[in-house]
Amino acid sequence: MIQKSPKVYLHAWTGNAEKGLQFIQARYPSAEITTLAHRELRESGWAGQIRALARLRGTAIVFYFRSLADVKEPELLVCLHLIHGCSESVLADEAGNVTVISLKDCLRRLPKIALSLTVDVAVFAVTWLLLSRLQKSAGKGVPVVPTEGAPDIAYIYPYPLNRDFSGGATTHFCGFLQGLAENQGTCLVISGCKFPFTLPFPVADISLRRKLFVFSESLILWYNWQFVRDARVLLAGRRPRAIYQRHGRFVIAGVLLARRLRVPMVLEYNGSEVWMANHWDPARFSPWLRMAEEVAIQGASTIVTVSEALRSELIAHGVPHERILVNPNGVNPSRFCPGSGHREELRQRLGFESNHIVVAFAGTFSYWHGIEVLQAAIKKLLVQSQTGSTSDAVGEHLRFLLIGQGPLHAEMRAALDEYERQGFVVFVGSVPHDEMPGYLDAADVLASPHVPMPDGRPFIGSPTKLFEYMAMGKAIVASRLDQLEAVLEHNKTALMVHPGDADDLAAAILVAAANPDLRSRLGRNAREVVLKRYTWKRNAADTMMAAGLRSAAGESLSQRQKQG
Repeated sequence: MIQKSPKVYLHAWTGNAEKGLQFIQARYPSAEITTLAHRELRESGWAGQIRALARLRGTAIVFYFRSLADVKEPELLVCLHLIHGCSESVLADEAGNVTVISLKDCLRRLPKIALSLTVDVAVFAVTWLLLSRLQKSAGKGVPVVPTEGAPDIAYIYPYPLNRDFSGGATTHFCGFLQGLAENQGTCLVISGCKFPFTLPFPVADISLRRKLFVFSESLILWYNWQFVRDARVLLAGRRPRAIYQRHGRFVIAGVLLARRLRVPMVLEYNGSEVWMANHWDPARFSPWLRMAEEVAIQGASTIVTVSEALRSELIAHGVPHERILVNPNGVNPSRFCPGSGHREELRQRLGFESNHIVVAFAGTFSYWHGIEVLQAAIKKLLVQSQTGSTSDAVGEHLRFLLIGQGPLHAEMRAALDEYERQGFVVFVGSVPHDEMPGYLDAADVLASPHVPMPDGRPFIGSPTKLFEYMAMGKAIVASRLDQLEAVLEHNKTALMVHPGDADDLAAAILVAAANPDLRSRLGRNAREVVLKRYTWKRNAADTMMAAGLRSAAGESLSQRQKQG
């Protein structure tokens, strides 16, 4: 009798898909493995996810993480085991930790799950009433009144479930605080999580106390009020002149705390979470999300945004134009500068030779970052180089360095697997931000292939990597999109390409790769511009002045606009 191979499903949640496959092969020898695309599950929303899981039949489904600390909803994963048709659910991580969920485990934990769901329902009901009440008093934040003295703020980070400190959000967080310090500001950072890096100001943690929950949205909504209570205790005897908070899903702690302390609230707004949920990253409990976003936006005294497109969006939303500051992201030019890494040593470690022309991308492998366009351009260039349709001086020496993680990372790596094995493409995953200058210094050309917004509206972003690229003095190939085109100038500080056009991107990369004098000129000009206009010191000075706080150093926004 022929024994049937076990059927196992892999969902690489935050972990590396290749390591997940190795784990399954070791645990279930000769298993028939089916990979569940993280992107498809993410985009299908929770109803689609339930339907997809209900169709599964087999021995096990493996949820693979970088760390089991990334599991934000453990009870929900237990509930999911009752939906799919596999014998066991396995939670595993890259450190070798394994948790197995069986039907017996589900039955044993049902009382706790039922109690947790009851608490969730109560939280959603109460917060609905509170958010409705807050909406009625929207727009009644403390007005901005210019004052003398050094800026003194409480920077709040009410995100207790955050474990990912890579990408532009963390870059902005650290950069703004460094800029505030350079402007002789004072600050207390109050955080819901611990940071794996050092900040220039003291940090106070507010640990999450609630244990019973199924849905993380309920937890975040409840945490707003815990955070405000605990933050008031931490600030006893100290009244900051402003509260600063980055906008996030279901987060209104900044508005609540500013009202309690009767100080202005500065909201860093990088885009609508409601819009993101509708177009890229579906959200559960969207009515609560819309209400929370409305309260956050209307309750802010000053909103700092990174692009004119977002300013227009906020004005259309009813925010008075005088409460909005357009303040593009920045860079620390003393850290990001030519020669800031051990270039040849790192290139050798990555497998690049001295005559290789390295094209790098750094950032989140996500939707609006142009990952699919970059992937197509890389394939086109490498196919051309291998068939001899590009000049030997360029195609033969072209290599690609891809830095970062994100929902499209596994797809891109699978699509370029052949070229990765041949050494033409190198994926390095997430890199600590303090090591990023070295990796960018190892490259010769830097790519920023962003694509238009899916609904046709203007491009909203101000990518932090763009300013880091400029500060490195490297040739940049970037999309000709609103904010990017306002910062860069074609053939002076970058080569600008038609967004979403892989052929145009590939052609520009070839031009830069074939012309070292052009690369040198573009890089030198880009660094000069970033030093003049786009440092974190300047960014923080303009933000503090817009919030009514006197900057101890740096020019005002009006002076900056006159120079621009």
